[in-house]
Amino acid sequence: MTGYHPRLLLVEDDEPLAEALQDALEDNGYGVRWAHDGGEALAMLAAAPFDMIISDVQMAPMDGYALLRALGGRSGVPPVLMMTAWGTVQEAVVALQGGAVDYLVKPFSADLLLQKVAHYAQPRPSDDGEPVAESAAMVTTLDLARRVAGTDASVMLTGESGVGKEVLARYVHQHGKRAQGPFVAVNCAAIPESLLEATLFGHEKGAFTGATQASPGKFEQAQGGTLLLDEVTEMAAGLQAKLLRVLQERELERVGGRRSIRLDLRVIATSNRDLQEAVGNGRLREDLFYRLNVFPIHIPPLRERRADIPVLAQRFLRRQGPLLGISTLPRLSQAAQDALLAWRWPGNVRELENCLQRAVIMANGGEITVTHLGITASSPEPGPVTDDGTGSALEDARLQSERGLIAQALAQSAGSRTLAAQRLGISPRTLRHKLQRFREAGLDLI
Repeated sequence: MTGYHPRLLLVEDDEPLAEALQDALEDNGYGVRWAHDGGEALAMLAAAPFDMIISDVQMAPMDGYALLRALGGRSGVPPVLMMTAWGTVQEAVVALQGGAVDYLVKPFSADLLLQKVAHYAQPRPSDDGEPVAESAAMVTTLDLARRVAGTDASVMLTGESGVGKEVLARYVHQHGKRAQGPFVAVNCAAIPESLLEATLFGHEKGAFTGATQASPGKFEQAQGGTLLLDEVTEMAAGLQAKLLRVLQERELERVGGRRSIRLDLRVIATSNRDLQEAVGNGRLREDLFYRLNVFPIHIPPLRERRADIPVLAQRFLRRQGPLLGISTLPRLSQAAQDALLAWRWPGNVRELENCLQRAVIMANGGEITVTHLGITASSPEPGPVTDDGTGSALEDARLQSERGLIAQALAQSAGSRTLAAQRLGISPRTLRHKLQRFREAGLDLI
């Protein structure tokens, strides 16, 4: 299977069976996430899109029929294939009446399952604006974003530069009740202090030299929608006091004006700084911090969500075609994919996108190799070179990095490989293979 890989949600409480089904589907190119019951499946559906749901009937605490009923009133629900061990006509009728597109009677062959999936799993249109959430860390982050989206609570997004704070802010806006309203972003770090006040709050004619006509500010432009205050901790202290009053009173006066303007909008703020430290050193007013930090969401750096890298890479490769005027995009070699997974990405998602843009240009329509990526010369954390010459520094770095992540996941999961695989965003089968590779490389986990 090439190009887009349909995403499947497998809902099954029988762990050995779920593992076998996941292996069969992943071996045929499908991306598979596993939920233990209907409730867990609903949480995953809220955090990320899927092309098809494959669900068992008998599960606890939420069975397959309850899952169908919960999905019944939703829009954009993917097709649901039910699995039942009973095999009666009545069971099939109940499943189909509940909204399932088809059903399978256990036991069934892998070939029959693959036939059904190939028929019903129609890929959804690609949405490059949606955050990627293959890793457990980003699934959790997106779940938080989805939960707060339906409210008007102020949201504070934190994370390193380049992690995608504005992307997540747009996600919150698009999934909230103000989605039909405007989304207005203002970079508080990019606008000079002397201009930022008028930019935010607007000004009246004659308010200052050059103000030849009245102009609404970003707050007014965002009426009925969402205002993003990007890098709010870079705002001058005096202006922070004015911002605090506007947020408290939900009204403003334009610069040079006397008329109060009522506001009806949601505010999302972002910062790449440690907020407690920013408050402590006076960079951020404490009262403004509490006003903005009603619902904090921290976006993990790319090095802590490595399962997202392959999906992000394919998205960026698809995006480069129209941007660069290239009709046939190159594909990543296996070595290049391994290099992407091994790199620590100090610039996060933005660095990954820039890296792949360069690679597409350098490859000139051919296969993208490690050389085209340009990230091996000064790796932030190079691995040791093997003495026997059979390995490479890059491979060792990748093994050491994966070993640390897997050891941490196993420790957090009390040694359960299934739970550790879920934390890492990979299948139990993939985790078994990686553990075997560590043993063969003499890197047993402690």
